[in-house]
Amino acid sequence: MIRAVVFDIDDTLVDFSGATGRGLLAHLATTAPVSTADTDRYLALWRHLERIHFNAYLRGEYSFTEQRRRRAREFCATAGFPLGPEEAEVDAWVSRYLAHCDRAFVLFPDVLPALDTLDCAELRLAAMSNSDRAYQDRKLTALGIRHRMETLVCCDDVGGVAKPDPRIFHAVCDRLGIAPAEAVYVGDRLDSDARAAIAAGLTGVWLDRTGNGHADVPIITTLDELGRVLPARTVRKGAR
Repeated sequence: MIRAVVFDIDDTLVDFSGATGRGLLAHLATTAPVSTADTDRYLALWRHLERIHFNAYLRGEYSFTEQRRRRAREFCATAGFPLGPEEAEVDAWVSRYLAHCDRAFVLFPDVLPALDTLDCAELRLAAMSNSDRAYQDRKLTALGIRHRMETLVCCDDVGGVAKPDPRIFHAVCDRLGIAPAEAVYVGDRLDSDARAAIAAGLTGVWLDRTGNGHADVPIITTLDELGRVLPARTVRKGAR
């Protein structure tokens, strides 16, 4: 029986990739000349460094704040406008970038209708992320949906444990007071979301917004389709 639906946040509920790309270009436009020809190169470099440094953070090599600093410093050096040696200068650059991202973050159009439908079905809702809790809490609050999530679990809540480790999936279930088999987890990544959730004992659903994916897991291309893949037996809030 399903009692709760747990959502990944970035690129599942929130258009993270689009917003951070727009935020980076808006930030660069205020600090350095950006030609149309440079746009794709800068975005590709930023995404590449994001993967390298965020994964190092997930491995516990340095803090969430430090991975941002390292990414910014390496990006600026490679792009040809290096930052000075002072940590304060790097932090100021990152802060301005994040301010542009904050203005660019939006929910995907299917999010609010899906949450409304799940509320009507009286299913409990939660969110989970490999990112930093304070960052995700602030983002979901600004976008007006934090209060709709009964709990939020991020990897810094559980000693740095991150997806695909089953312990972070079990942590969100523990917060809800349910067994893993009573939860559906929805995320945009096949391996670290859907398959990892299934390995942890949850029902994993892959949100493939491209519509091009094929896998041996339940797949949806929009959150509107979530009802189609929910197990038939569900339990409403408060039911025993």
